Amino acid sequence: TYVNRSLRKLLEAAETEIKTALPRFAMATLIGSNIDIFHKNPSHQRTMLATLDAPHAATIQVGRHIFDLLVTPLKKSAKRIGFVVEWADAVPRLLNVDYAAQIAAIGKSQAIIVFAPDGTILEANENFLRATGYSRDAILGRHHRIFMPPGELGAEYRAFWEHLGRGESQIGEVRRIGEGGKDVWLQASYNPIADEHGKIVKIVKFALDVSPRNRSVAQIGAVLGTLAEGDLARRVMPPIVPELDRLRLDLNRALDTLEGTIHKVGHSASVLQGGTEEIRSASDDLSRRTEQQAASLEQTAAALDEITATVQQSSESAGRARGIAERAKSDAESSAEVMRKAMEAMRAIETSSAHINQIISVIDEIAFQTNLLALNAGVEAARAGDAGRGFAVVASEVRALAQRSADAAKEIKALISSSTAQVAQGVGLVAETGSALEKIVGQVSEVNNAIVSIAASAQEQAKGVREVNSAVGEMDKVTQQNAAMVEQTTAAAHALAEETAGLNRLVGQFRLGKPAQAPIAAPATPRRPAKAVLHTSAEVV
Repeated sequence: TYVNRSLRKLLEAAETEIKTALPRFAMATLIGSNIDIFHKNPSHQRTMLATLDAPHAATIQVGRHIFDLLVTPLKKSAKRIGFVVEWADAVPRLLNVDYAAQIAAIGKSQAIIVFAPDGTILEANENFLRATGYSRDAILGRHHRIFMPPGELGAEYRAFWEHLGRGESQIGEVRRIGEGGKDVWLQASYNPIADEHGKIVKIVKFALDVSPRNRSVAQIGAVLGTLAEGDLARRVMPPIVPELDRLRLDLNRALDTLEGTIHKVGHSASVLQGGTEEIRSASDDLSRRTEQQAASLEQTAAALDEITATVQQSSESAGRARGIAERAKSDAESSAEVMRKAMEAMRAIETSSAHINQIISVIDEIAFQTNLLALNAGVEAARAGDAGRGFAVVASEVRALAQRSADAAKEIKALISSSTAQVAQGVGLVAETGSALEKIVGQVSEVNNAIVSIAASAQEQAKGVREVNSAVGEMDKVTQQNAAMVEQTTAAAHALAEETAGLNRLVGQFRLGKPAQAPIAAPATPRRPAKAVLHTSAEVV
């Protein structure tokens, strides 16, 4: 029957939201409406109101809006004549309740201390007192500086409070001094609190005690610091905060692994150093031998060049000799033909001499007959006396001519006989010469064949020597390349030896505890044993 101005204003602001949940609600028709319009189950509310004799408080939610209700029954002569319902927006109350619950929850888990704007301590909870070791009476009314390290009270500290006085929060991890001078590390936030006029009236500090974590971190940092200096023997030992214990175990396990690895690396480096020394020595020897081989092969190549030139000259000379032998064979064959013709000519001369001898015999016989006839003519002329005297002279002359012809014929015959004997001897000599020339032709042919074979062999030999020379040239080239590669290998071996020595020096910088197990036995090194270069230390955190 009545709605005051404050409730009207409250319900009008929420009318749209209320209609969403309660479609029958309307501010325009609210006065005169039944209260059932506010309930989805009116019978429940009717039963409650029928038995209500004292004020009843309730909180309802309509849509997103929450209201606090206080229902008070109106009585007249002990009879209920109506109800007064007081409405209030429940959100601020609920927020305050929530904030109070949050502050209580924070107070259970965090250290809280309250300061006046000038730094005077107003309040502190148990967590803060437990973290610093102070009692409440020992700190209330004192200034914040009692928690500060002596060297940190200068300009930066004054600026810190000036920022807070201007309403600027300060957050960070800070080092403070607790009871008895112990270090206390806090993850803190300083929060200025202002009144309704914006004036800073106090500073509330929320903090977590991270001292155990920092001490644990300091332990880990100390081990890491010694690790950076090469000490692998130290370990992080408990106690340590639980959230960092896994890190401690992992770090210790990593150090164990690293220490074992360095032990093995040191041992392997020592063995490797011996091996690299052998490789370096062998590479030096191989380099010297390769250089000697290259020099010898170069000399061999030069000698083969000379041999190739000589064989080439021999091949050319054999070719020329083959030409000369072929010409000699041709000339010998021509000479044999000439000798055959000379023999035929001598035989013809011998035949002609025989014929001439026959003719001379005939002439001698004619001269003899003429001489007989002249003698008979002289005899007859003598018989004739003076008449035959002239004829006798002629006959005497004829006989003299016949005698001279006979003498000439005898001389010619003797000459012809001598010539015939000489011709026969010449024919024999020519025959022997022809036979000798035939033998010479055969021998020249054999010599020619031999020279042809020698020339062919010389050409094959020259070809073979050229191929050998080419092969030796390739070998010389390859040997030079090998020599260059051996030089590179030698340089690499020296560099490897230096790097191995450097590795040993690096391993020697680590301080190690006793190895977890015996190192693997090193192979025997006949040239020089590997030298141990590890240092050990038994210091443990």
